[in-house]
Amino acid sequence: MMLTSRFSLVEKAVYFLLLVYPTAMLTIQGGMNRVFLCMLVLVLLVWMLHPSGIDQIKWQPAWTLYTVAMFSMSIAILGSQLWNQSLSPHPYDAAARYWLGIPVFLLLVRLRLEALFVVQIAFPVAAISGFLLSENVWGRSGLGSLDVIHFGDFELMLGALSLFTLDWTGRDRAPLRLLKILGFIAGVMASIASGARGGWLAIPVFIAIFVYFNRNKLSLQAMASYAAAVALSVFLLYSFNTSFHQRIEQLTIDFSLYKQGDRDTSTGIRWQLYRAALQVFYQHPVFGVGPEGLALQMQPMREAGELTPLAAEVGRGEVHSDLLSKTVGMGIFGLASMLAVYAVPFGLFWHATAMVSSIKRRAGVLGIIFVSGFMVFGLTVEILNLTMATAFYSFTIAVLLAACYNIHGDGQG
Repeated sequence: MMLTSRFSLVEKAVYFLLLVYPTAMLTIQGGMNRVFLCMLVLVLLVWMLHPSGIDQIKWQPAWTLYTVAMFSMSIAILGSQLWNQSLSPHPYDAAARYWLGIPVFLLLVRLRLEALFVVQIAFPVAAISGFLLSENVWGRSGLGSLDVIHFGDFELMLGALSLFTLDWTGRDRAPLRLLKILGFIAGVMASIASGARGGWLAIPVFIAIFVYFNRNKLSLQAMASYAAAVALSVFLLYSFNTSFHQRIEQLTIDFSLYKQGDRDTSTGIRWQLYRAALQVFYQHPVFGVGPEGLALQMQPMREAGELTPLAAEVGRGEVHSDLLSKTVGMGIFGLASMLAVYAVPFGLFWHATAMVSSIKRRAGVLGIIFVSGFMVFGLTVEILNLTMATAFYSFTIAVLLAACYNIHGDGQG
């Protein structure tokens, strides 16, 4: 079917926004939220103008679950605030990004898949840009406008997505293949230079996902070769990469000092905050202490000797765990909403890996990689308390879900 010029303009606008959004997130202050806003304006214009060529869609039951999951955080926040009689608009800022991804999905799912394929260029370009623009921040590599931990996690994610898009839509031409490989290398090296150890826990998860979805193609010999290559890479990094070596060594030193009674190491502070969070949750299990209430618990716990002064100071900012933060803040409803934000998209992506179209199956795997990475990142840092990170998460979920459930077939032809 021939597309009208207005529809072609919509596709071009979407193509451009998808091309720039990962790089804008890393390199421009507020860039991710600006791109998100532009996409929402485009959604509104399409809804108002009804350009011909954009087919209507039949609502699927699974999308209802997706919608509920994305709204659940805002609902949990409201319930907690009402219970604690402390209403504040600030917590809704990040939470709104979850459900604002829904209209983005409903537009993209109706566009031709070719307009969405641009992310296989966008991811490596962003990873390479972040690597090239990174600088020394307090002895670790990062960007001045972004916490080094978040920078390292984003770079690792972009590198992984670059690798997993190889041959997504067919055999990649040499320039595109080279771009993706360079994006993978840049993302991993930037993550290592950042010293974001918590994010590195996602690497074995990514490897496990790769092995699972290629288990019928990989011989035991091939898997053994891959395992040897990974082990050799880790050994070489530990032996010759100063940043990687120091961060691993520091972890062992932290454990040793903690056993000796020094709780004010990076690892020791996290452990104190985790225990404190669980204690507060035990006391306020249903509605929690409010989205911003945990910070108020730090001083009493410090005075009771349950936290060191340094840990209490750090805890006023964050508890270093997305899951614990939402659980303590909003009780069991916060826990359920955080799990839903992860599990529902994960389930939809998993369902897509059984589709007939190989392109949609691969999009499902990309989605699984993406959600799994954020789940792991959130174990050791509150990455989704940032509006830019929440926007990046929900926006990318919308893009990859639209690739999975696109109404225009596999996009080839």
